[in-house]
Amino acid sequence: MIRFSHLSKVFPVKKHKVHALYEVSFDVPLGKVTALVGESGSGKSTLARIFLGLYRPTAGYFAYNELMSPYMTAKDWRRLRRRVAMVFQDPYNSLNPRLNVEEIVREGLEIHRQEFQLKKKEMRERVVAVLEKVGLSSEALGKYPHEFSGGQRQRIGLARALILKPEVLVLDEPLSALDVSIQAQILNLLQVLKDEEQLTYLFITHDLSVVEYLADYVAVLYAGRLLEYRKARDFFLSPRHPYSLSLLEAIPSVEKLGQPFPAVRGEAPSPLEIAAGCPFASRCSRKLNICEKEFPQKETTKDGFYFCHNPL
Repeated sequence: MIRFSHLSKVFPVKKHKVHALYEVSFDVPLGKVTALVGESGSGKSTLARIFLGLYRPTAGYFAYNELMSPYMTAKDWRRLRRRVAMVFQDPYNSLNPRLNVEEIVREGLEIHRQEFQLKKKEMRERVVAVLEKVGLSSEALGKYPHEFSGGQRQRIGLARALILKPEVLVLDEPLSALDVSIQAQILNLLQVLKDEEQLTYLFITHDLSVVEYLADYVAVLYAGRLLEYRKARDFFLSPRHPYSLSLLEAIPSVEKLGQPFPAVRGEAPSPLEIAAGCPFASRCSRKLNICEKEFPQKETTKDGFYFCHNPL
């Protein structure tokens, strides 16, 4: 189990403080896909970077099995980074253009050489095996990133992430930079890899149609606050928070052709201060007087929980 508990992150910017996350708590079941959804600036990537150790939280902590972030030593962080890998949004800029595919994928084995103790020939065999697993052949070994298409580069990124046999993959918008037809191929590959390798995914995305296909759980973030956490099936059938409904109504479909886009009116709250009430209150058609004054209490359901004074 991965547990995020009361995570907050503040970035000092000149004389101001930007609140990227505030009091976020939820669990990520192992062997499942948990999707982090919400518009840009909601705190999704910040949470992922805290989990990877790229940011230190201002308050709160995360725990992964026996590891708890406040008590982790340098050796513990090294263990975590072998067990948790990341796939980035941009499949071109995330690859070093000066290295060939073999060097890119092999790099993790070089860094963790003491743990694996593989000879050079064994490393190459492992690189080839991982490339074949993601749909690339050994012919790619000596080539450079600019010689591949976007979908192929994302496969290279996946191979690099899988080379250490991680337990968890953090996927930060892994499909958004790809053509629609290529997105489908990578999405199917992710599903196959999850089942074959028994992986846990923390999947960051704006695309709820992808979430509906892939995710087991959905965590909805808005302005740095967690508003809803539910099993994916129940979330899509009956969202409880009005913001969740607005996200679902924005999913494009053939049935909605010719209909006006359901834009959410109003302005998002400033990240320079923490709203006293629900951060979505200024844009919510169901708001009550209490919504702007007091953040809602946690309401538990059989499939998760949500925070709302006037739920759907």
